[in-house]
Amino acid sequence: MFNDRDLGILGAGALLAVLCLFLPLSFTGKVVIGFLVLVGFMALALLRLGPDRVPLEVWLTRRFRYSMQTRQYVNQQTASRKTENVQPKQKTKPEHPAKEQRVIEQDVPSYSAPSVIHPIDLAWNEVGVYPLLTALLGVVGVYFAVWLANGGAQELSIWFTWR
Repeated sequence: MFNDRDLGILGAGALLAVLCLFLPLSFTGKVVIGFLVLVGFMALALLRLGPDRVPLEVWLTRRFRYSMQTRQYVNQQTASRKTENVQPKQKTKPEHPAKEQRVIEQDVPSYSAPSVIHPIDLAWNEVGVYPLLTALLGVVGVYFAVWLANGGAQELSIWFTWR
């Protein structure tokens, strides 16, 4: 029914956002850092990388395995010296000298290496909006309760006094 990986990441992000309340900063600084942490973990839960759109840890595992495996390279250079036993071949005249000249005169386009594009996608359909909103509203509720306990109730009472 639910993706445990995404829920775990969202829960960890919400927990770390609430734990940001213990930072030795002003309340505004705690709120800013806490919500940046929460948004970062939400993006991490939604992030899908690579051409087959896999989660970050699967993509990193593949990249690490690929970087650690051995590769076989082929050296296709011309020989640097001639062997003595081979007799030189006789040059034969080309059947169509005009075609050969055209090929030589043509500019050969030099292609640069293609740039590597790593597709990035957000898995909105896979994760869904409701777990994201649940984590966000839970963190907002905890921050609101802490604000009320630290003097926010007195600030609200100013708006509701009858004069």
